[in-house]
Amino acid sequence: MKTTHKIILGDALKVLKTIPDNSIDLVFADPPYNMSKKKGLNWKYSKHVTMQEKWDMFSKDDYFKFNKEWLAECFRVLKHGGSLWVSGSFHNIYQTGFIIQEFFPDVKINNSIVWFKPNAQPNITCRFFTESTEHLIWASKNGDGKKWKFNYEWSKQIEDPLNPKGKQTRNVWNIPLTPKKEKWAGAHPTQKPFELLKRIILSCTDEGDLVLDPFLGSGTTSAVAKYYGRNSIGIDIDKKYMDIIKKRLQKEQKTLAGEEPEIIFEEFRN
Repeated sequence: MKTTHKIILGDALKVLKTIPDNSIDLVFADPPYNMSKKKGLNWKYSKHVTMQEKWDMFSKDDYFKFNKEWLAECFRVLKHGGSLWVSGSFHNIYQTGFIIQEFFPDVKINNSIVWFKPNAQPNITCRFFTESTEHLIWASKNGDGKKWKFNYEWSKQIEDPLNPKGKQTRNVWNIPLTPKKEKWAGAHPTQKPFELLKRIILSCTDEGDLVLDPFLGSGTTSAVAKYYGRNSIGIDIDKKYMDIIKKRLQKEQKTLAGEEPEIIFEEFRN
């Protein structure tokens, strides 16, 4: 099965408006967490500097408005029975969950997933417990009498130190931070591990389904979709990361689908 992967450089809120209603099987969103600091924060024992990305800086009111708008567009384009996954930290995940429950009555939150990072960064300030998790919300759009898709038998094949293979997979996932071998195409501050997107996409889609990532970043969602025979649309606002995405899609691991996929890069014009 030949697949198609479209990468669009542009503002997600504007690009999403061009996607037809009820056309997407799964949305994975790794939105801005609004945790960046203008001057960052250095730690004298490490080269690590906290986030300083302009796309990750909002006022309190603007951030709420932004989250409500992109979620509305994603639920509009999602098919009935389709799934939306959102990743986040304590900076954004509670607000995201509140918006979903408050403003989208035809949407059901199925699970919250705790992603445990056994090799997480140490705490820089030494004034808090060390953050070693991120959280994911799995929600589904259940109109027209359609239930969400969940590949239960496949999910029992997930291998995880916290989940024996062949048993029901729990909602705590042990996945290390993105390894260096997956960052060969260049550095992105929030690159997600291949394994994380593999679990999400294979749990909730079938071959040939269409996956959307409105905040594509380094391209992991598109790379996993390509590898496992799903179609994809990825959107990102930052031009400097386009080269990373191109390298990953053009040179990374071959697809399992059997045919050479079609890869399309375009810049959104108002």
